[in-house]
Amino acid sequence: MKNKKQYEVSEAMLNKIISVAYADASLKDKIQVMRAASRSREVRDLLNSYKSTAGEVKQLGEEEIPHELIKEIEIKTIPVKVIKNKFAFDFLSIIFSRPLVSAVTSIILIATVVVSLIINKPVQYNYNYSNADITVAEKQAKYALDLVGKYFNETHSTLKKEILGEAVAKPFVHSVGIVNNMLKGDKNETN
Repeated sequence: MKNKKQYEVSEAMLNKIISVAYADASLKDKIQVMRAASRSREVRDLLNSYKSTAGEVKQLGEEEIPHELIKEIEIKTIPVKVIKNKFAFDFLSIIFSRPLVSAVTSIILIATVVVSLIINKPVQYNYNYSNADITVAEKQAKYALDLVGKYFNETHSTLKKEILGEAVAKPFVHSVGIVNNMLKGDKNETN
């Protein structure tokens, strides 16, 4: 007759033992594992083995991952957004990724602005008009405005009387009269 083991460790029980050893188990699981460990030597040995392994793992501690390695992983795993204007992106990345190019670009831009301000400085006019010149200019401006006003009035009256009255209104009235006569004639023919 085969010797029957007093307690067989199932996969679920093994997971509970590991959780208790790493101090991740719930209170219910801890009680079950401790009860099983008190009854079975096999469970107790497994629990002690996993506890010692957990203690060694905790002693290892965490190591700092180098920043360069994290950046390299991000570049390889995170998808790059699709860039629509590649020329502008390439141009700006050349300027901003290299400090020397960025500094030279800034100096050229500032020099261009300063030179354009020096070359295109505002012109200062030195007008020295006498009171007689000013009064003559006022009389000439008044005469010119009166002349323009006179022509506008003449044009307005010509437009109103000759063009709208004779060239537009008379043919329109005549054509409406013809249409009315035709319609009256059609009504008479149907009766």
